[in-house]
Amino acid sequence: MLLVCGALVNGPYALITTAVSADLGTHKCLKGNAHALSTVTAIIDGTGSVGAALGPLLAGLLSPYGWHNVFFMLMVSDAFALM
Repeated sequence: MLLVCGALVNGPYALITTAVSADLGTHKCLKGNAHALSTVTAIIDGTGSVGAALGPLLAGLLSPYGWHNVFFMLMVSDAFALM
């Protein structure tokens, strides 16, 4: 079951980071600069990893105060991700 869940989560995540990296690779500012492209890709990937680590931590910290707080935190996180 965990294998299926991991594949369903990591698949779209890998597609998003790959698509953004490919799009940035064609941008004129980063054309021919592999170091800049790898830096931008690492920032995008690292931001996703930090979010994946902080989400469960915040849910665990907020759950003693009621699950409505956890769901509110998730809604705020989703709204922040849309920006």
